[in-house]
Amino acid sequence: MTSNHTLALYFARRFAKMALVIFLVVFVLIAFIDYLELARRAVQRSNFDALIYLAVSLTRVPTVVERALPFTVLFAAMASFVLANRQLELVVARASGVSAWGFVLPAAVVALVFGIFATTVFNPAATALKEESIAILNRVGDGPLTLESATNQQNKPIWIRQSGPDGNSILGAKNSYNRGLSLSGVSAFVFGESGALDHRIDARTAQYSGGEWIFRNGTITRSGAVPQPFDETRLATDLGPNQVSQQLADPQTLSFWSLPQFIDISEKAGVPSSGYEMRFQSLLAQPLLFMAMVLVAATVSLRFSRSRDLGQVILTGVVVGFVLYVVTELAIGLGRSGVVAPVIAAWFPSIVASLASVTVLLYREDG
Repeated sequence: MTSNHTLALYFARRFAKMALVIFLVVFVLIAFIDYLELARRAVQRSNFDALIYLAVSLTRVPTVVERALPFTVLFAAMASFVLANRQLELVVARASGVSAWGFVLPAAVVALVFGIFATTVFNPAATALKEESIAILNRVGDGPLTLESATNQQNKPIWIRQSGPDGNSILGAKNSYNRGLSLSGVSAFVFGESGALDHRIDARTAQYSGGEWIFRNGTITRSGAVPQPFDETRLATDLGPNQVSQQLADPQTLSFWSLPQFIDISEKAGVPSSGYEMRFQSLLAQPLLFMAMVLVAATVSLRFSRSRDLGQVILTGVVVGFVLYVVTELAIGLGRSGVVAPVIAAWFPSIVASLASVTVLLYREDG
């Protein structure tokens, strides 16, 4: 019992170290590429500051890395199993009477723990840092970079119709953050009492505060007149902060802990909440997805392979993992649009992949 426990800890530590190494490599690589792209586009600007753009890159990279976490777990599991195979550790373990589950389950448990950490800690931190990166770009006045680098996660502009003491208006933005209360790349079309367009506001940013939108660094355009620049202007609205958040907040920019609140607000307002529910359920199912990636890696990596078979093993694992990831993303899209219940869309791919992998392992290892 003691030897089995020691062996399980050994394989768990090896997988954990491999996962951390791959995570750091991916993080540094993405940060380096992102910083070079930022610097290339901004180096000719008079207000270019290398340290500021380094901070921007480091604060927005976690949201990109978060999407790559399933592949990080997959590659870590494949590397651990292949390395143990090449060093004949699995052969010795099997000869001593230890089944494949003796080194698969420890890695699966560690992946499950990593998934819980990624959902409850890493996701909130990543979303907070992403908002900070947008705020930094807005503070330095980098308009084009702000709009391009902070594009709405759903890849579509945000539009909202509102009314207020200043008249009816249509508000549009390329990106929202701070729970939808802050916008960048903003345009507002304000209509007069007759219903005709009175003027247009274009601004770099807009902030909701106390029943009004505060536009900064933009222009006001009226029919037949030259656009007038302004540092700050305001537009009153009848919408409350909860209504603004419900209509403008992007589910991808909300942390795991704040999503239940937005689901509740949407349900009380009688509007569809499938986007928020899908995001919440996909984060809940993330630990199971990580464990499924370990099981998928085990199905292709546990058999002893010679050097000439190593490339085929890696390619097979990558293809199977990629297929699982694509199916998961398709299911998330269906759940977000309301075609499939979010609970089913979030959990079904991981459950099926886990059961299929367990079946293959039982057939191969236990007959």
